[in-house]
Amino acid sequence: MANDTVGRRGPPGPQGHPGRAGPEGPRGKPGPQGKAGPQGPRGEAGQQGKPGVQGDKGPRGEAGPPGQLPSIDQVMPWLHLLFDAYEDYKRQREGEALEAAEREASAHAALAEPADEAMLEEDDDEHRKKKHKKRKDKKKDKK
Repeated sequence: MANDTVGRRGPPGPQGHPGRAGPEGPRGKPGPQGKAGPQGPRGEAGQQGKPGVQGDKGPRGEAGPPGQLPSIDQVMPWLHLLFDAYEDYKRQREGEALEAAEREASAHAALAEPADEAMLEEDDDEHRKKKHKKRKDKKKDKK
């Protein structure tokens, strides 16, 4: 059994290994701003800008002296050409109007003619429906 008597304490034992390092502390405040360095050389010039909006036009100048009108000998050939062209145009319009009237008259005449009875009977035959024939041997053909 063990001794129940309490004796004197013994000398302290050897110290253990040191523990791991603790976490870093908070960062310090930033220091004052440093002074600016020396000025660099000036850069090259940029491209030329676009031209601005154009302003309003100025007032009109005074009218010049009146010009000389052409003589009647210079104008007459031009007038003849003009009147000839107008007469051709009128003739062409009259011809087109006559053709249109003839076409219309022929169309009315064709509608007014009585139709032959023989032609009517043939038309009736064409309008009849064809009879559909039923095939009884369809199943035999498929085999």
